[in-house]
Amino acid sequence: MEKKEIWNKFLLPIMENFAAPYSVLRRIFPQIFLLGLIVYFNSLIFVYFQHLDWISAIYAGINVVTTVGLYAPNINQMPSTEKLFLTVTIIFAVGLYASMVQSIVSTVVKRNTWLDAKARWRGSHMRSHTVVIGKGEVILSSAKRLEKLGVDYVVLTSSKEISDSLKSDRVILGDPTKDKDLLDAGIMEAKNAIICMDDDMNTLLVTLKVQKLNPPLSVIAVVKNENIADEFKTAGADIVIPYEEIVGRITAAAAVSNNVAGLIFSMNKVREDIVIGVFDIKNKIMIKDLPKEVIPLAIVKDGKINPYFSKDTELEQGESLIILGNPSSFKRVRDIVG
Repeated sequence: MEKKEIWNKFLLPIMENFAAPYSVLRRIFPQIFLLGLIVYFNSLIFVYFQHLDWISAIYAGINVVTTVGLYAPNINQMPSTEKLFLTVTIIFAVGLYASMVQSIVSTVVKRNTWLDAKARWRGSHMRSHTVVIGKGEVILSSAKRLEKLGVDYVVLTSSKEISDSLKSDRVILGDPTKDKDLLDAGIMEAKNAIICMDDDMNTLLVTLKVQKLNPPLSVIAVVKNENIADEFKTAGADIVIPYEEIVGRITAAAAVSNNVAGLIFSMNKVREDIVIGVFDIKNKIMIKDLPKEVIPLAIVKDGKINPYFSKDTELEQGESLIILGNPSSFKRVRDIVG
């Protein structure tokens, strides 16, 4: 096992648990700082006018902010200036205290906050991983497939639906067009990136940003309009996948034959006349009995793929045959294999 695999799969998951509290603390630090500032000003009033020591003054200041009322100086003995200062601070401080405490508690108790903090730390320290960027079913499906394949990845999305669906410490809920979020996803140390935004122009923008941050990075751009593939190549995309065109063609091919299993995708173009087909063998036949228009690729038996065979190889019942050819010729193949 390589060092990067040990780092990504074993060390990072342990270390991110220690780093997450620090990341969450950084998020709520501005609110904590403002709370401290409010208590300080109230305490300063009590130190100056009531001549309290600082510990007592802080205690009194917290009482004012929280409206607990455990400390209340004699109002008749308070100078007018002190009353004025306290009135102003109470008006502003009580409302701010309530909203900030609510914000802090809400941030800390949310599970997604901790998952996002872990994901950001993981992404910024991961090596040779895949960054999946964007929103929509393509991103969700890609992440699930990478998980099944055991590939190290981090998802950067602005979609709360995707974040909620995956509920993983590999999902960063952020803005893919911002450099900071891209850096948190580890774009500088990634081996490749899959980009699929809500529209092609945003996908192009993110592709340009990614290439600017890490020019050697291999970029896979998923687009709706196949006519702008050249623009993406110019922007630095290594592979451009027109997914709507692919879905349309495979659907049309499936209408011709229900044995279609995939398309041939080469040089960013989808071959319209050649598809991959899978056939279950029901009759005993030989490879040489197949139509000349199709090319046999492999024989599948008991879940194992066998690419080694000759024209005289006999196919038996229970096996499957993977072939390459025009879907219009698949009907003849189906008639032969049963």
